[in-house]
Amino acid sequence: MHEHHDHSTPCGNHGHCHSCGEHQEMTFDQKMDLLLAHWIEHNESHQEDYKKWAAQAKKAGREDLVELIQAAMIQFKEGNNRLRQAKQILEMD
Repeated sequence: MHEHHDHSTPCGNHGHCHSCGEHQEMTFDQKMDLLLAHWIEHNESHQEDYKKWAAQAKKAGREDLVELIQAAMIQFKEGNNRLRQAKQILEMD
């Protein structure tokens, strides 16, 4: 099982910044930047689980599962690269 699993958004679900203490409305770009960072971190946290379970599948002699898990890991990594590109675009504006 995945040990750390929090699907809440970084600043709550209401579009307010609770970390600053002022409940100030965030712009779209601010929300998007926080969400992208959250999604990247969240996806990366799953990578360790994938590696662990691919190793377990290998020990169990299930190479068919190992190959699929490894393929999924590559796709998640590619997805995170695209999310990082989106974050960079936001930061350039």
